[in-house]
Amino acid sequence: MQTTPHGWKVFDANLPLLTYEYSFGLGMANALAVGGKSGLMVVSPPWCAASGVFDDLSHYGAVRALVAPNAFHHLGLPQWKARFPDAVVFAPAQSIARVEKRSKLHGVRPLAEATSISGPRLKLVDMPHYKTGEVLVQVDTNRGLVWYVTDIIMNLPVLPSHPLARVLFKFSRSAPGLRFNNIAPLFMVSDKGALRDWVADEFQKAPPKWLIVAHGDIVDFTAHPTAARSLFNSI
Repeated sequence: MQTTPHGWKVFDANLPLLTYEYSFGLGMANALAVGGKSGLMVVSPPWCAASGVFDDLSHYGAVRALVAPNAFHHLGLPQWKARFPDAVVFAPAQSIARVEKRSKLHGVRPLAEATSISGPRLKLVDMPHYKTGEVLVQVDTNRGLVWYVTDIIMNLPVLPSHPLARVLFKFSRSAPGLRFNNIAPLFMVSDKGALRDWVADEFQKAPPKWLIVAHGDIVDFTAHPTAARSLFNSI
């Protein structure tokens, strides 16, 4: 996969769609930059980004929107909003109050209002059964349908190195490998069973070819045809 000078991985240069791995202190997360109808939308904007990380995106379009995918992925918003003051900030409806409080930004808009920027190939779904909000990003790319998820599913190749996180992820069976996150729902989700049923239904309606997770490696379901079955059988 092609990489920009300052670390964005180019998944689809034509749409475009790029990912960027950044540290949030206790671990790593993958940001998403994807082309909409009138420019780029950056989901989970990288925290403490060097100037070159912003500059690299200029080759793919103007940044028109910033998305906090849930109530906790907000760290990069102030820096990105300062760099792109005209970008509209979006978040799931349930997360807006916390995102505004933590980021000190005002006027955060619900995901339902993002359609004027996202266009027909990009869909931001405010997932049901959440107390704190979570977005499912669905993108029709030249390489097939892509899902991007934040904290509901992870694909960590190994257990976290932080001792406490290592114990929590191991005994909750949230890692390693492609797994549902069994820690976050304890405080983020109102009905874990209903949520997982909803995800399974959405997956069956229009199966993605690719899964890009905020935490872990990209999953190619064509190359790994049993991955989805294993994921849902683990529920």
